[in-house]
Amino acid sequence: MPHNAGVTASSSTVPVVATSLLRIDAISPQAPLSAQQQLFNTWVQRIAEQRAWLLAWDDAVQACRTRFARDGAPLRTRYLDLQAELAQCLDRQTARKLSKLERQLLEECLLESAQQVAELSDTAAQRMTMEELIRRYAQEVEASEEGDEALQNTASAEPPEGPSDDIDWEDPDAVTRFLEAQEQAAAAQAERARAKHQAQRQQRKAQQTQKAKGPTAAELAMQSLREVYRRLASRLHPDREQDPEERERKTALMQRVNIAYEAGRLMELLELQWEAEQMDPAKLAQLSDARLAPYNRMLEAQWNDLQRDVQARTQSFAREFGLDAGSRLQPSKLMAQVRERLQQLQGGIDYLQQLLQALDNDPDALKLWLKHERTLARQRGH
Repeated sequence: MPHNAGVTASSSTVPVVATSLLRIDAISPQAPLSAQQQLFNTWVQRIAEQRAWLLAWDDAVQACRTRFARDGAPLRTRYLDLQAELAQCLDRQTARKLSKLERQLLEECLLESAQQVAELSDTAAQRMTMEELIRRYAQEVEASEEGDEALQNTASAEPPEGPSDDIDWEDPDAVTRFLEAQEQAAAAQAERARAKHQAQRQQRKAQQTQKAKGPTAAELAMQSLREVYRRLASRLHPDREQDPEERERKTALMQRVNIAYEAGRLMELLELQWEAEQMDPAKLAQLSDARLAPYNRMLEAQWNDLQRDVQARTQSFAREFGLDAGSRLQPSKLMAQVRERLQQLQGGIDYLQQLLQALDNDPDALKLWLKHERTLARQRGH
């Protein structure tokens, strides 16, 4: 059966990038950039490109939602109405004489249609009708499956063992076996305790060794982030400003600084340094590789966060419009995906209309359709 089309909301604001302001340029051809300086430029460029992509994505998604609200919502409503009608039609067809396999498949198809409508319909009465069908047929399907499982378990079950704690204290051999089992259990418990204690000792030793070596790369990166944040906080603190207009400007900037710092976005803090007139190109070029290395680790982490954001947004969009979540979606191609989804909805409507007409008018249509559905299930590996 055609996929359903849900509607959700997902959006966020991505700040505009001033990448050229953060670029480190070589002082002269005779003094090329170091490896860390080149890496800094690479991460700044990658982050700028990713953020620009997200801006384009948000614009494209908004346009798609507008188009789908206009053209897709009526199709979606009609599609769900037909799914509800199919579920009720199949409910009536259960009165017919069917084989066990046909009846089971009919009930599965009925449940699939009813669940789609119950989850997605905007009509309370329609949802209640479908939920009643689900309660009724889900119990029957579950009982059938439990019966099949019980038969399988009965066929493969091994004879049960006698109760382990039923000890004959008058039988020396039985008492000996019981005591040996108790000793083995105690020895196993002691071994587990020793292993746990040894693991804790090794962990403490590793922590002490790392502490002796100095701060980790992550700690250095966080230290660099805090340094940039503290310089900004010192310069922008609104309470130190007497001029009302300047205090208002610094308050707005400080709010952005706090958000960027909490999210660990170094590039935005560096951009805010420019906006607060704290940096000039010469300062970046003068930073040593040792100072740039933690910056580069923070920029890499920020780029990885943006990559995860991209993945989350594409998956959310795919779920919203019933698309393949594994495909790599591009902002420029989203509208084409929406048009394809609209065509799928119309195709689903046409299919359901033809199916319902056949089920009403042709007594043989039900068994032919169930046979077709069984074939499709086998092809899907069910």
